[in-house]
Amino acid sequence: MSLDDITKTPTSRAQRRRVGRGIGSGLGKTCGRGQKGEGTRTGGKNRGPLFEGGQFPFWMRLPKRGFTNFAHRETYLPLDLEAAMHLVSGDELSLAKLVAAKAVRPGVQVKLVNGGAVKLKRKLTVTMPVTGSVRKVVEAAGGTVQWVKPISKSARKPETKTD
Repeated sequence: MSLDDITKTPTSRAQRRRVGRGIGSGLGKTCGRGQKGEGTRTGGKNRGPLFEGGQFPFWMRLPKRGFTNFAHRETYLPLDLEAAMHLVSGDELSLAKLVAAKAVRPGVQVKLVNGGAVKLKRKLTVTMPVTGSVRKVVEAAGGTVQWVKPISKSARKPETKTD
């Protein structure tokens, strides 16, 4: 067998559909799209998975329930207590010190978590969000947690002017 003997398999590649080339081609005039309607238009037939043919959709028939605070939720980046201890020296652990050590970017909300059985050998003063287990570990070693959750902008009361 040589390269001259190799022939193209008839089913190896489908021919391109040439539309609008006369009645005899079978795809002339309307080009296989039918007469009228959304499917004949440019960009038609792309109605999405929830489209039910014009029938009132199921998801709109269901009652509205519940509440979500998705737009206003606060998300924290978890940081292990042991890793934070290696990043910051001294007896104070704060978000400003982590930013100065380039452990986190400014503006990122970080929360200290206890990944394992960490036992502190020094007193720590923590001024950032912590989990309950981290609070217990720090206070068991004689340290303190001095973080108060700031009031969010939406929860603040508007200041009233007094004349």
